[in-house]
Amino acid sequence: MSYVKILKSFLFLFLFSFSLNVSSSIEDYFQYDVKPTSSNYGNTGILEMPNARFLKEGAMRFTFSASYPNEYTAYTASPFPFLEATYRYTEIKNRRYGPAAYSGNQTWKDKGFDLKLRLLEESYYWPSLALGLRDLAGTGSFSSEYLVGTKSVGNLDITLGIGWGIMGLDANINNPFSKISENYKDRSSVGSSIGGDISYNKWFRGNAALFGGLEYDLNKYGLKFKIEYDTSNPDIIPFPRIPVEVKSRINFGLNYYLADSLNFGIAFERGEELRISFALKGLFDKDTINKPKPKNVVKLREDQSRNLIQNKGLFYRSLNRSLRDESIYIQGASLDKDTVSVSVASNKFTSFPRIAGRAYRITSALTPESVANINLHLMNGDFEVAVIKLDKESADKAENFDISEQELFLQAKITSNTNTPFYNRSDFKPNVNFPEFSWNMSPGLKHQIGGPEAFYLGQLYWRTDTTVKFMRGLSLYTTFGIDIYNNFNELNNPSYSTIPHVRSDIQDYLKEGKNNIQRMQLEYMYSPRKDLFVRFDLGLLEEMFGGYGGEVLYRPFSKNIEYGLSLHRVKQRGFKQRFSFRDYETTTGHLGIYYDFPNSVSAKILAGKYLAGDVGLSLDLSRRFKTGFILGVFATKTNLSSIEFGEGSFDKGFYFSIPTKLFYSDYRRGSITFGLHPLTKDGGAILVHHHSLHGLLGDSNLDSFNRDWGDFLN
Repeated sequence: MSYVKILKSFLFLFLFSFSLNVSSSIEDYFQYDVKPTSSNYGNTGILEMPNARFLKEGAMRFTFSASYPNEYTAYTASPFPFLEATYRYTEIKNRRYGPAAYSGNQTWKDKGFDLKLRLLEESYYWPSLALGLRDLAGTGSFSSEYLVGTKSVGNLDITLGIGWGIMGLDANINNPFSKISENYKDRSSVGSSIGGDISYNKWFRGNAALFGGLEYDLNKYGLKFKIEYDTSNPDIIPFPRIPVEVKSRINFGLNYYLADSLNFGIAFERGEELRISFALKGLFDKDTINKPKPKNVVKLREDQSRNLIQNKGLFYRSLNRSLRDESIYIQGASLDKDTVSVSVASNKFTSFPRIAGRAYRITSALTPESVANINLHLMNGDFEVAVIKLDKESADKAENFDISEQELFLQAKITSNTNTPFYNRSDFKPNVNFPEFSWNMSPGLKHQIGGPEAFYLGQLYWRTDTTVKFMRGLSLYTTFGIDIYNNFNELNNPSYSTIPHVRSDIQDYLKEGKNNIQRMQLEYMYSPRKDLFVRFDLGLLEEMFGGYGGEVLYRPFSKNIEYGLSLHRVKQRGFKQRFSFRDYETTTGHLGIYYDFPNSVSAKILAGKYLAGDVGLSLDLSRRFKTGFILGVFATKTNLSSIEFGEGSFDKGFYFSIPTKLFYSDYRRGSITFGLHPLTKDGGAILVHHHSLHGLLGDSNLDSFNRDWGDFLN
């Protein structure tokens, strides 16, 4: 059977599937819950070809796929139900990284970024439809565009699509866009040769090809059978491209679900290649581990609570002790006739409504009926971020489910910090003996991935963090690193950048700074007036720079927008990361705008001067889920040309942050944060802050209280 006949068969199955929904079986009236699996490239698909399925919203997947000559390692995330993004790292085994004197036997490494967008959601009659861009911001070795549809018929998924670029090499149809313009016939003569450019002027140009596939889910056995018509040829040796014969365009394979989050695959591809793969998936939009409920609070009898508040000292001590049992700490408290006011902080809970709810429950249990109002002043660090004024009658009704949580939110008075923090004017202030000293020790890891010397170079070190608090707002932070093991001595990739080497000398810092002082910073923070916050810092600010400066943040509590300004005078540190400095120094600073969109989407725009003296704009977009899981991307474009910046053309990357509480049976702060910066370049480099005012305060406005208000009763 010819390839054209095979394609016609796929097309027939794709169209015929619509008529199968009228069979007599009741199962056919309901869509089967087909579990999507990853393609070899990391995004959701068949084998080499994509489909129109997506990861669940809030999910992240790690995949590895190996067959000669290409091995793929990929991270895929779905920040929205209609969007899937993939970062992929490829090792091409039939191509050397460079001359032997430079990289030895190191094979070629390639980085790429993919996007897939849902255009149409599957319905009773219509398939799911998706538009995809593969390798849109890398070297373009695997650059492709595609339009694909997928329809389920019982346990069967039928996919049909059209591809361009690498996915169009079979050229079994004419490019449909060539009817619009003759320019769409040619792809090779357009686009940039500098890796990292988004070559949008190549999209949908050149050869086109129809592809298709079938996936049958044997759910009770945990197996999925896949077969596809593969129109790509990624075995082409890049730079220069040398065609490699494809013996067959029919690929087939099996996927086995070891668990819902883990599956393995094996496939036979192109008539001669055996490919193995596995995928590990995590869903972070829900906290699946049950957390302890609020501690049982025994409400005092009316006579007991009345006697207690007549002895204010005893009342404050009882309140302090009871709150500490919930890992909530009093910063100040006052009792005035019918109102109790309490300032509280917690190093355990990340949700301010949860802190408020548990503090209210304990405070209410210790007060008599004559106390009708409870005011909660919520602290984050040394800042008072919000005041919640509750009347006991409404709050008690919510606890008894007589009114909804949202009704309580509307009845509560939630405002921003006052001009004078409550703890400064409260009757009761816990004794604090300054200076306070705290410390933490843990192992740390540094790494360089995909360099010419080796695929992975890294360091395991012991990290010690100390904090000395001299007074409220004034602290000294230090971070020391002691080497355990590293192979950074193999680094041999000096920077040839023509602009100041503010980041590209990273190999010298890694090799010589095995035992280092990563940070030694004196910091002072305060709020001079309502909604206005100030921070100053001085010392060794990060691994590569020391100096002095500060920032100001204006955060209107009831708005979703913040305005910031940062300014620092810094000097480059010595490679050993001790107390020596190099000659280079500069002034860097940015104006910032931070905006929270609906659906917990946040945007950050910074405009100003960067460490290398270049001037430009940075954009950061992120999605925060209810659990605290964050997915984000960023990009920076400055007045540097693509030639001055070098490979990558402009600065970009992505990051994710997973709250550690998702892995424990108790609440706790902290997160596992991973950021991927494909290239360490000097352009668009920003000073790394230990604290930023937006980081401390950005998630404590009125909108975030509304979003998390369901935690008040939990």
